[in-house]
Amino acid sequence: MSEAQIRERRLGWYRHASPQQQAVAVAAHIVETLQRAIDQRGRASLALSGGRGPALFLRQLEQSSLAWEQVSITLVDERWVPADDPQSNAGLIQRCMPGVLQRASWLPLYRGQELAADADTAGAMLEALLPLDVVVLGMGEDGHTASLFPDMPGLDDYLSPQAGPLCIAVPAEGERLARLSMTARAICTAGVQLLVISGENKLRTLDQALQQQDARAMPIEAFLRPPMDIFYSPSGEQDR
Repeated sequence: MSEAQIRERRLGWYRHASPQQQAVAVAAHIVETLQRAIDQRGRASLALSGGRGPALFLRQLEQSSLAWEQVSITLVDERWVPADDPQSNAGLIQRCMPGVLQRASWLPLYRGQELAADADTAGAMLEALLPLDVVVLGMGEDGHTASLFPDMPGLDDYLSPQAGPLCIAVPAEGERLARLSMTARAICTAGVQLLVISGENKLRTLDQALQQQDARAMPIEAFLRPPMDIFYSPSGEQDR
């Protein structure tokens, strides 16, 4: 991995020796940003991703003394399943941050209507919430982020900060469940954008995305520019 490429793109790069150290640093960065937004405007907004890895920093957020009553929390993407499904990102947030969600304005993407109707509802919700203060992204080993997958139909629009809807319906494909996902038009409004990854496989994927510079093949590449900060731990793997 060439950290020179990271510097050349003016990306923040934070390498931590353990997943726990990474989690503490990510949570602290999120809380600091949200507190600054609350101080400036009286409100703040946070969009979170799912997977296994985020559980550590989500539990750190649960311990924060932030005024969560002044924060709106939503998801970057979601499998189209109810919160009690083991694969639900909302369920993960609820398990890791129960006290926070009792106080914050919680805005899940899944509403149990039809998939397209849920995408429209989420888009209207996001329209009222923008610009976001903090977005936390993950990344799959295929280079996808959110539920924006390589070479999916409409991807060029979904990766454009100016074009397309704020939230899209992603149909099921093979073993992959149907999903709801923010697009770049929503993600890129955030003043603070974090990519949280762990493990050597994810580091190789990141390096490949930086080298190839092909967002259609590796959608994460579209977001590897300021104000992105990357938090990496060499141990542990995230499931996106």
